Amino acid sequence: MTLEPAWPLHPRPADHDSLRQYVERLARAYGVTFGNFCFNALGIPHEDEEARRFTRPTEDVLKRLSVGLGMPMDDLRTFPERRRRYLAEVSAEFNDWIVIPGNREKFEGMFRSSV
Repeated sequence: MTLEPAWPLHPRPADHDSLRQYVERLARAYGVTFGNFCFNALGIPHEDEEARRFTRPTEDVLKRLSVGLGMPMDDLRTFPERRRRYLAEVSAEFNDWIVIPGNREKFEGMFRSSV
C-alpha cells in the first residue's frame, strides 16, 4: 500500500543508503541542516546523538518518516537489511571481477607507488 506523502520533496532511497544517510539526503533536499531536520521534522532533540544515528529508531520517528514520505513503516524498518544485501552483492561482483588477471593488474596498478 502506497501512502500519500506529506512532504513534497523526497528523493528515492538508494539501495546502499542507511536510514541515517537517507535522512541526511532529505535534509539536503530541503536545504536545512541534518540536526534541524531531525528536530523539526522528526522530533529528535538536538542533543540526542544516539537517536540521530538511526540504529534503533523509535516508533514515533518511524511514524513521522512514514507520514512524511508516504512510505510504509515496514519499508523503513528494512533499511539495514537492504543495505547488507546491497553490500554483499557489490562485494560478490568485485570478487568475480578481481579474479580475472587483467582486472587484478589494473586494480593493483591504481595503488602502486610512483616513488
